[in-house]
Amino acid sequence: MKQTLKNFQLVLLFIFSLNVLAQDEDVLFQAFDWNVQNQPAGQTWFDVVTQNSNEINSAGIDMIWLPPVSDSGAPQGYLPRELYNFNSAYGSEVQLRNLINTYHNLGIKIIGDIVINHRVGTNDAVTFTNPAWPTTFITADDEGRNFVNFPVEFSINGDYFPGTALKADGSNGTYGPARDLDHFNPAVRQEIKNWMNFLKNDLGFDGWRYDFVHGYDPIFNKEYNDATNPYFAVGELLESSRVQTNNWVNFTQQSSSAFDFNTKVTLQNAFRDNNLSYLRDGGGNPSGMIGINPTKSVTFLDNHDTGAAQQCCGPGYVFPGGETNLRKGYAYILTHPGNPMIFWTHYFDAGTGVRNAIKDMIAIRKDARIFAGSSINIAEARNDLYAAYIDGRNGTIAMKLGSGNWAPNGSGWVLRTSGTDYAIWTQGGTPPPPPAQVDLFTVNFKKPNSWNSNVNVYLFDASTNAIIPGTTGWPGQSMTNISGTPWYSFQVNPPAGVAAQNIRVIFNDGTNQTDDLSRSTVGWYDNGTWSNDCPSDCTGTPPPPPPPSGNLTVQFKKPNSWSSNINVYFFDASTNSTIPGTSGWPGATTTNISGTPWYKYTLNVPSGTSSNNIRIIFNDGNNQTDDLARGTDGWYDNGTWTSNCPSDCNSTSPPSSTTATINFLRTSSWGNTVNAYVYNKATNSTLSGTPGWPGQQMSNTGDWSNYTFTVPNGVSTNDIGVVFNNGNGQQTVDLTRGTDGWFRITGSSSGKSTGVWSATCPTNCVSSRGSVNATSELSILDNVSIAPNPIKNRSNLYISTSTRGILKVSISNILGQTRVIFNGEKGSGHHKIELSNSDFGAKGIYIINSTLNEVPIAKPIKVIKQ
Repeated sequence: MKQTLKNFQLVLLFIFSLNVLAQDEDVLFQAFDWNVQNQPAGQTWFDVVTQNSNEINSAGIDMIWLPPVSDSGAPQGYLPRELYNFNSAYGSEVQLRNLINTYHNLGIKIIGDIVINHRVGTNDAVTFTNPAWPTTFITADDEGRNFVNFPVEFSINGDYFPGTALKADGSNGTYGPARDLDHFNPAVRQEIKNWMNFLKNDLGFDGWRYDFVHGYDPIFNKEYNDATNPYFAVGELLESSRVQTNNWVNFTQQSSSAFDFNTKVTLQNAFRDNNLSYLRDGGGNPSGMIGINPTKSVTFLDNHDTGAAQQCCGPGYVFPGGETNLRKGYAYILTHPGNPMIFWTHYFDAGTGVRNAIKDMIAIRKDARIFAGSSINIAEARNDLYAAYIDGRNGTIAMKLGSGNWAPNGSGWVLRTSGTDYAIWTQGGTPPPPPAQVDLFTVNFKKPNSWNSNVNVYLFDASTNAIIPGTTGWPGQSMTNISGTPWYSFQVNPPAGVAAQNIRVIFNDGTNQTDDLSRSTVGWYDNGTWSNDCPSDCTGTPPPPPPPSGNLTVQFKKPNSWSSNINVYFFDASTNSTIPGTSGWPGATTTNISGTPWYKYTLNVPSGTSSNNIRIIFNDGNNQTDDLARGTDGWYDNGTWTSNCPSDCNSTSPPSSTTATINFLRTSSWGNTVNAYVYNKATNSTLSGTPGWPGQQMSNTGDWSNYTFTVPNGVSTNDIGVVFNNGNGQQTVDLTRGTDGWFRITGSSSGKSTGVWSATCPTNCVSSRGSVNATSELSILDNVSIAPNPIKNRSNLYISTSTRGILKVSISNILGQTRVIFNGEKGSGHHKIELSNSDFGAKGIYIINSTLNEVPIAKPIKVIKQ
C-alpha cells in the first residue's frame, strides 16, 4: 500500500512538472486592441478572432488573451456591469463559446481579462445587478455616493493604498469612473471566486489576466488563483520600474506573473536613442524584469493600452513603429527569458514581413525550447551592438541587434533568420527541418526617375550570405520593362534548400541600389513599400513627367516636449540630396500659426523635382520625425498626414502684442525693492522690450509688487521666463509665466526661493488689472459646471467657491489613471479653468473631480471626449 501511494505521488509530481514546463515555454497572443469592437454591420470581434484561429495556430501560439467578456458600461469592457451577462460589444455569448471551443480544438488555451478592482451600477452608480450586490461591497471612501441623490451605506474599509512599494510615483488605488470593491470583505471575495469559476468551468476559460492590480491587496490574487487553479495567471501593474513589478509578484507569493513594462520601456528607449547598452544592467543581466525574476515576467512590445489606438501614457510610450523596429523588438523578446506576448495589431496589421518574421522567431524559440527561466549570457551591449547567448532545453540561441559586426563563438552555429540590424543563430538540439520548397514568384520594381533603364535584381540567401544558386552575381539579373510603364519585372525560381525567410532582393542600376529587401511571394516594390498587387502605373500608360515648379505648403503640429524652434528639412529621395533652393540640415525655420500649436512652411518646388520624391523631416534641432513623403499640401500630426486641418488650427490672430502683469508677495527678508527679470526661454535672452539683469524694479501696492510687460508678437507665453530678485542676493529659481499671475514664496532650493503661482489674487491684493474673482453670471456658490460637453477641442470648467482655500481639479480616464490639472489657492467667487486636448487623451469617458481644501465641492462630472 505504501509503495502504491509512493508511485501515485511520483505520477502526480511528473504531471505537475509537465504542466509547469508547458507553461514556461508558452507564447501568449493578445487577441484584441482598444477599438476592435467597432466592426462592420453583421460582424463581431469574436467572429474575427474565430475566423483567424488557423492563422494564429500556424504561428505556434499557445495561449490567447481575450478582452473582458461581461456586459460593461464602456465598449472596451473595463467598466464591468452585469458580470453574468456575456453579450458584450465584442459579440454574443454564443459567439464567445464558439470561439473558445474553436481554439480548444486546436490545443490553444484561453486567458480571460479579469476586471475585479471595480464595478459600475446598472441603473445608477451604486446599484449592482446580475448578480445583485449590496452597497456595502463598495469601499468606504469611494466617490460613488456623490453620484446618487439618496443615502447609501458603504463598507467600513477604505480602499487599498499600494504606496511606493507598488507604484513608484506613490499613486493610490482608487478608480474614479467606477465603484471600488472592498476585497477585504470575505463576501466580496467569495462572489468574485464564484464568477471566476463560472468563467473557467462553464465558459471554458483556462487562465487569467488581472486588470488594475494595484487597486487591491496582491495577496488576494493568490486566493483567487488558489480557488480557480488557472493554467496561467498574469497581472497588469502599469509601472515602468522592475522593482515595484517584482514586489507585486512577491506580494502574490509568486502565484501570478506580471507584464514586464520595464523591458518594453528599456527596449524602445534603446531603439529611439540608438544606444543598445541600455539592455544590460550594472550586474550584467537584462535591464527589465527578466533580469531579476524572469520566470514571472511576460514580455511585450505594446498592448491595447500603450499602443497607437489608445496611447494611455502618451505617444512617447508607444513602441517605435515600422517593420525594422518591430522585427528587432520581437527578435529580442522571442529569444529571451520570460513568456513573450505577441500583439494582434503587430501581427495582423504591420505587414507580411513582420508576421513572417514573428512566425520564424517563434519556431526558432520552440526548436531550442527557450523557457521563462532560461539562462542568458550577454556578450556585448554598446551603442551599436547587443549580443547574447540564451540556453534552452534543446539547444542554445545566439542573437544580435544593431549595426555592429558580431557572430557567435565556436562551431556548429546555424543562422536561422536575419533582417535589418538583427540575426538569430542556433546550436545543438534537434536540427531544424529542411525548408519547404518556395514556389515560383515574380518581383516587380518601379524605377525612380533618376535611375537609368538598365535595372537589375540581385538575389542572395541571408543564411549563407551567398547568391541564390542559379542566379547571377552582382549586379544580378537584368529585369524586363513592362512596356509603357516605369515598372520592371523578373521571375524568381528558388532551388530546393532555400528557405523563404532567407531570400533577399536588391534592385539596382549598377550605380543606385535599394536596401536588402525580403520577399518570397509575388510583389510590387515602389519607393520603400511592397504591395501584393500593382499599386499604380502598371497598365501600360507612361507615368506623368515631374510637375512644373510650384508651391507646396506643409504644416506640423509641435509635440509638447519639443522646443518652439521648429525646422523643416527637404530632400530629394531620388538623389538623396537637399532640394535645390532649400537649406541644409536642420533645414528652414517654420512659422508658428499664431495662437495654435501648428507651424507652417511653403516650399517653392524647383522645376524637375518630382512630387513623388519629396521627403520632409520636421525637427527642433534635437528631436525629429521620420523621413516623411509628401508632394501636396498637408497637415502632419503624430504620425499622420491629412489634407485638411485636423484640429487646433484656427488662426485666430491675437493682437500684435499683449501684456501680462506679474505680482510678487514681498517678505520681510526681501525688503521693499523687488525686480522682475523677464527673458525668452527659447532663445535664452532678455525678452525684447524689457531691461537686462536684474530687470525692471516693480511697483509696490500694499504687500504686493507688480510689473506689467508686453509679450512680443510671435513669442509663446510658455517660453517666457521670470526671475524675481532684490538686487542684493535674494532671488527665485527660474520661473515660467507669460500671463497674469501672483507668486508667493513657499520654500527654497539650492539657496533660491521657490513658490507657487496663482491665476487669481490669493490674499490682500489690489491689481491695476482688476480682480479676476469678481462675480459673474454664475451665482450659486460651491458649484461646478462645464461647457461644452462633449468636448472636441477645448472647453471651460466653471467653479464657484464660497470660501478661500486650495482648489484641486483632477481628470480620470476609465483606466483609473488620474491627472491633476489645477492645484492652487483660490479666493471665494467664480473661477474659469480652460481645458484642452492635452488635458485628456484618446476619445472616451472621463471623470472630473473638484475639491476645496481636500473636501469635494460638487458631484463628479462625467465628460465625453470626442
